[in-house]
Amino acid sequence: MAALSRADAPPPTARPVITLFRACELCAHSTTQGGRLMCNSPAVCLSGRPEVLDAARAPCGGCGPNARHLDMPGWR
Repeated sequence: MAALSRADAPPPTARPVITLFRACELCAHSTTQGGRLMCNSPAVCLSGRPEVLDAARAPCGGCGPNARHLDMPGWR
């Protein structure tokens, strides 16, 4: 079996949305709308729609700066 050359290697996977909130990028509640990462946690979306991360993670936001509702698939 021949070794793969650099030209044959698959391209690196790029994350579609990069934010200041890395935990939110990995959270099961995250969703993308209009190229922005949003929070879709039932505890945060009181309006029934996903919330912008800046608002959700604000000190008075639904998830707060400590990511109160963080749900990592790897933790299950």
